[in-house]
Amino acid sequence: MPRSDPARVFVSYTHDSPEHKDHVLAFSEFLERNGVDVTLDQWKLAHRRDWYTWAIGSIENADYVIVVASERYREVADGYASAGDNRGLQSEAALLREKLHSDRPTWTRKILPVVLPGHTPAEIPAFLQPQTADHYDVTDFTVAGGESLIRVLTGQAPYVKPVRGRTPELPPRSASRPARGLDQNVVSHGGLTIVNQGGDQNISM
Repeated sequence: MPRSDPARVFVSYTHDSPEHKDHVLAFSEFLERNGVDVTLDQWKLAHRRDWYTWAIGSIENADYVIVVASERYREVADGYASAGDNRGLQSEAALLREKLHSDRPTWTRKILPVVLPGHTPAEIPAFLQPQTADHYDVTDFTVAGGESLIRVLTGQAPYVKPVRGRTPELPPRSASRPARGLDQNVVSHGGLTIVNQGGDQNISM
């Protein structure tokens, strides 16, 4: 059964380019159309805001944090950016690393690396384990193209373990019982005994 309440999702990404921002916006609209409650900075521009405290509150209140993979996100989140570059993302990534360090089982479940069209898993930050933990490929902004992610966000597993049945009762096997196809045919005639060890041979005497 899908979850009854919409999942609250915070989208973390870098403003790599106007095209990338538009791609993330289209992705967020796709999630909203499919029953997900998305928090995105592009929808919060109506007035002046303290973006750092906004990000902290959004992450704390989210059921899931989606990290949109990009080369710039990986560089910044893994510590390769200079001190003055992408300060907002440096703060977000530091907070996510802190969450993982404080409670790895919970935040491994809550932080979802997402790979959008045109990107690869190599752009996922190393601290999110691109090779040893799950990530979610979104091939296009349709249910089929984002099925694995939609299933997680809406609580709909792709496979369900069946109800356990009764143990069957199996008769014991006997080691002295001849193997199938090797039954012995014994024929005696005039003091001569012939043993046919299986097969379809005709015996004439």
